Amino acid sequence: MVESRWFRRAGPAVAALAAVAVIASSTLGAPARTWVPDACSGAPRVGSSATGAWYRLDPFLDAGARVGQRLAVGRAGERGARQLDLDAESFAAGPVGGTILVGTDDGHRSRLSLVDVARACAWAVAESLDVIRTATLAPDGAKLFEYRVDRQTRADLGLWQRPLDGSTPPSRVLPPMVADARFGPTWLTDLIWSDDGQALAVQSCGEVACRVRVLDPSMGDVQLVADPDLGDLVGIAGDRLVAHGACRGLPCPLVSVDLRDGSTTVLDHAAGQAVLSRDDDGRPVVIHEVGAAGRTLRIVGPDGQRAEALDGDPDGRRLVAGPARSGGAAETAAGWILFAPDGRLPVDGAVRPVLRHVPDGRTVPFDEVSR
Repeated sequence: MVESRWFRRAGPAVAALAAVAVIASSTLGAPARTWVPDACSGAPRVGSSATGAWYRLDPFLDAGARVGQRLAVGRAGERGARQLDLDAESFAAGPVGGTILVGTDDGHRSRLSLVDVARACAWAVAESLDVIRTATLAPDGAKLFEYRVDRQTRADLGLWQRPLDGSTPPSRVLPPMVADARFGPTWLTDLIWSDDGQALAVQSCGEVACRVRVLDPSMGDVQLVADPDLGDLVGIAGDRLVAHGACRGLPCPLVSVDLRDGSTTVLDHAAGQAVLSRDDDGRPVVIHEVGAAGRTLRIVGPDGQRAEALDGDPDGRRLVAGPARSGGAAETAAGWILFAPDGRLPVDGAVRPVLRHVPDGRTVPFDEVSR
């Protein structure tokens, strides 16, 4: 185990960061508290079920440059949020079983910590002299997957895995992404688990277009999807990869790729935010906003079949998409989708987020999910 730099004491840059940018001091309707978590007891672990844990990550900017980030974490049904101040190169992932994986790099070393939201503590779980650009927990909570670059050259070092308990050293499971002029330099790397948790999508995005390697961690099989007409990934369901087109904004075409033969199906020519969910038969479905306004939704199978219209939120909330677009995530049960002001977990509490159960249309306040 390693000691995280933000356990028990504020980092040395916190005071300076506070003067750079002002971020609202409340989240989900109650004041957020600056927080330095105590160390959790025992071995690091995740819970066994969704608990309504959530996070939101906001940058500190100075003259347009990111100089730090503030992570707000909380749990549905609890008043207030806890805030952690992180380095400029930092990220969060999850939640999984009520825990959030947090990575931060101080320019010398990357450190990963696992925050138990309900217990209000954290474990230091990993560190590296390489830069860990992003990382994720396996759905069963047993392993960490890390994407690394060289600290001096920023050269791609590929995807690595290690057990959460630290019992064996990390090992590389994917090599660096090969350069491709059609995509340009990689600006963003994202790790997204498939709908069933069996495959890990490793997304490498240039300025607009993205490539995806789909890894089966149990077998080691890898499939590359490298179409310069594709942008950010929505998700993977079975043999279908769903992504936005290579656009600079929304609305944008929403495309499904058959991983068996590479054929593509346009699900919508001008979609807004989109997520994967489940219908009343438990089948994966894509739910997306129609056009830019988000007042109407559409539900469609990943293969383009069974399309039907859905009502948007009557109070004007937007569909909350994945962390790359929303800056945060909340842990919900299968078949539920989340709506929030502007598609992000709110910081002022004026309009609370709500959950809708896709199979029957039932809507409940997000604050009630863990009660």
